[in-house]
Amino acid sequence: MPVRNLKYAWRSLVRNKWNTFINSGGLILGFTIGLGVLLAVIYQLQFDKFHAKGGRIYQVYNEYYKPSGTEYGVQFGYPAGPVYLSDINAVEKMSRWVPGGSNLRFNEHESNLGVILVDTGFAAMFSFPAVKGSLAASLQQLNGLAITESAAKKVFGQEDPLGKKVQLSNGEVFLEHTVTAVLKDPPMQSSLRFDALARVENRSDYAQQKNKWDYQNQSVFVMLKPGASRGTAEKQLSELNHRIHAESYASMKQEGYLTNEQGDTYATKLRCLEELHFSKQIDDHGVAYTELAVVLGVGLMIILIACFNYININLAQAFIRAKEIGVRKCLGAGKSQLVRQLWTESFLVCCVAFVVSFAALQYLLDYFAARGNFNIAMKGMSMHPLFLGSALGLLVLVSLLAGGYPSWLMSRFPLVETLKGKLAMNGKHRLRNGLIVFQFVIACLMISCTLVIYRQFQHLQAADLGINKEYLISLPLQNGKKGRETISKLRSRLANFPGITSISGSSINLGRGRDGVSMKSSIGFSYKGKQIFTNIAQTDYDYSKTVGITLINGRDFDQSYASDTNHSVLIAESVAKQFGKDAVVGASILVDSAAPRWNIVGIFKDFHLYSMREEAQPLTLVMEPNSDINYCFVKTTAQRAKATMDQLQVVMKALEPDADFRGSFVAENIENWYKQEKTMSQMFSLAAIISVILSCTGLLAMVMQVTRQRVKEIGIRKVLGASTEQISWLVSRSFLKLVGLSVLIAIPVAWILMHQWLQSFPYHIRLEWWLFGLVALTAFVVALVTIAFNTWKAATQNPVKSIRTE
Repeated sequence: MPVRNLKYAWRSLVRNKWNTFINSGGLILGFTIGLGVLLAVIYQLQFDKFHAKGGRIYQVYNEYYKPSGTEYGVQFGYPAGPVYLSDINAVEKMSRWVPGGSNLRFNEHESNLGVILVDTGFAAMFSFPAVKGSLAASLQQLNGLAITESAAKKVFGQEDPLGKKVQLSNGEVFLEHTVTAVLKDPPMQSSLRFDALARVENRSDYAQQKNKWDYQNQSVFVMLKPGASRGTAEKQLSELNHRIHAESYASMKQEGYLTNEQGDTYATKLRCLEELHFSKQIDDHGVAYTELAVVLGVGLMIILIACFNYININLAQAFIRAKEIGVRKCLGAGKSQLVRQLWTESFLVCCVAFVVSFAALQYLLDYFAARGNFNIAMKGMSMHPLFLGSALGLLVLVSLLAGGYPSWLMSRFPLVETLKGKLAMNGKHRLRNGLIVFQFVIACLMISCTLVIYRQFQHLQAADLGINKEYLISLPLQNGKKGRETISKLRSRLANFPGITSISGSSINLGRGRDGVSMKSSIGFSYKGKQIFTNIAQTDYDYSKTVGITLINGRDFDQSYASDTNHSVLIAESVAKQFGKDAVVGASILVDSAAPRWNIVGIFKDFHLYSMREEAQPLTLVMEPNSDINYCFVKTTAQRAKATMDQLQVVMKALEPDADFRGSFVAENIENWYKQEKTMSQMFSLAAIISVILSCTGLLAMVMQVTRQRVKEIGIRKVLGASTEQISWLVSRSFLKLVGLSVLIAIPVAWILMHQWLQSFPYHIRLEWWLFGLVALTAFVVALVTIAFNTWKAATQNPVKSIRTE
């Protein structure tokens, strides 16, 4: 690009400061949103890509073809992994993934860690490098423990962890382990999170349950041999299922399960490790590709609006610069020279906007990371070669799209007309009108989506979960093994504290608390030829009273009944329906030949232990004296809510001096369930505001162009008696027609998109007509406000001055 072109371009930009400012402002908004969206999408797409053999690693899962729809399960029994390794020819390695307790004891000091139990094949499959020792060697030792750097610092401080003896609660008892490896912390873009790894054989129930297929509490990962296909492995899995689980297929057919193309009521499938983060429909983790597509689509729309806005403003300026272009042609400038000159100006504006946007993005990343809105790893991605290359590609595309067409068009202006100042673009009105319509269509779409998503978010928050969440405090406990003991001490210390009505506990939190954990425990087993599925929650006394569960038959757990501490259960209505006539209060049901019977003491109304993104699931509340109670719940009153929270902080400091206080209100936890919807609502709100601003800027430029072109016509009409209102309407009506056309296009599209989105929720709002009426009204009001000032100014101008204008 010649230096002379750059000099001319810079002078032109400086001379037209206001035009440069408006163009730069629009592009800065567009680039900032576009770069932010690009960064977020690339960050998500890099999940689990760091494993050297990731393309051959798969997680095993089941598809169940129920009449109500396909359901998924990722929990298997202990025999599954070893049998897949021995019987499936395509499988080279396997590892089970079993939660292994959370308490690690060193020198009488207990730490809460996320311990995962795996098989020896784990080290050969996954790429979690060691900084000390070897993961493979560690897993070869039955009592070996591999711990991450951050966990080692938490437990051992500055001491060398290697060789240290620790006690780990792998289930119900503490077992001694030796630290044999220190691993780098898993990258933030890892779907597999852990603080320590040990052998699966150390779990306390392993010896008893290792041959039981129906005791399902673990995930299974397999690595296929080089050249082996997923389809081949899945076919072999199907054959294995028919050989081992023939009874399950038969019982499911009797219960009315549907079948797939092979006639099976369920199928065992494989999902690639690199797909783990994007198959949200299976285990409700990560993001779906559709969500990324929506985010990318919003970013693209904003970029296009910014580009079209730039084109509109430059076309409006073309009439002012017509004589300049004519003079340049007289002095010998050819069309190609003019295109290069005019595009250089556009490219300079784009470059300035790009640099400012990139700096703004870095500032925003620092700002939000400091406030914990997202992890710092995303900022690191902003210097990733893939992002930088994509960002530069975006700069080139925008400069070509936004600057290329106006430059080409202005270079083709007729010489004589430009010198006379009588340039007309009647044939180009369709382009101008099309750009305005497109901008307002996008703006209306964004406003519509914002309103619908916000109302759905409010609906989810306000929906009746079947519990009483008001003034209910959730408190994560440091040591789940001592949970019942801690809750008992809390009851004693707070017995006389005013405002507390009841205290209880559970193994599962309500909502997503300050510990960030969202846990699900489920069990599947056969009972009299029926396949029973239920989620499990271990609870303490007064749980129903504390959280507000409605009992419809029987009683709650009661300390006056000694038998309640021996596998007494409360079952939900949906579980009772699965058992049929055997599910009655007082019945004793054998669920597992190696475990005590379930003694049903009560049946409660189904409630939502998990979010409203899914229907209320079958649930069983179990009372086992040796089970983990990870969360304490305290019911208080409106008047004493804050005082109770403050008092809890004081008491818990005495009971758990080494733990941070992480108490929160359940109402807040439930709101955290819907962070995704809240984020989407905020994203569309921001996109709607930006699209409206950019659309109005483009519309304003067009109105200024039209009034400038028709200034003499307006003056003559005034002389002939036209009123100010008539002239204002004359100028405005063509633009309002375009806005009306935009509304007619946008509303049906918005209705279709939002209707499809709402169908992904079992509980959702209805699309009301007034929502889209409000969108139409907003579009017309915004357009009128944008148009009004310029049209009124043109209509009230002195007609003598207008007619004499050259």
